[in-house]
Amino acid sequence: MTNANKLKGDRAERAVRDFLRGNGFPGTERTRAGYFRDAGDLHACPGITVQVKDRHAYAWPEWFRELDEQKDEARADHAVLVVKRRGLGDPSQWLAVMPLDAMTQLLREAGYGTAPEAVRDDT
Repeated sequence: MTNANKLKGDRAERAVRDFLRGNGFPGTERTRAGYFRDAGDLHACPGITVQVKDRHAYAWPEWFRELDEQKDEARADHAVLVVKRRGLGDPSQWLAVMPLDAMTQLLREAGYGTAPEAVRDDT
């Protein structure tokens, strides 16, 4: 018998994969399920790994520890945690979460902001 939680997780991963593919990341692929060396659930594009959670109870500290490990295992530049919001089946309304320092690094790499050493503190 197939595990109901695994089926739920697989559905969520496919929903996020399909959303990303339809929104400018056509190469998004699922990783190998159950693989000992966990590199996240999805690889959205080179350097980006995604972990998808569809759980009733949130476990943020655990999830972020896992996300750090998966980022390292995938040798990714960035890792994003996608969390399904209760009652919202549309993945565009789910949460995409990452540490603030990782977000600022990602934005700088995309050409926004300035390097921290170039910022002058006027306070």
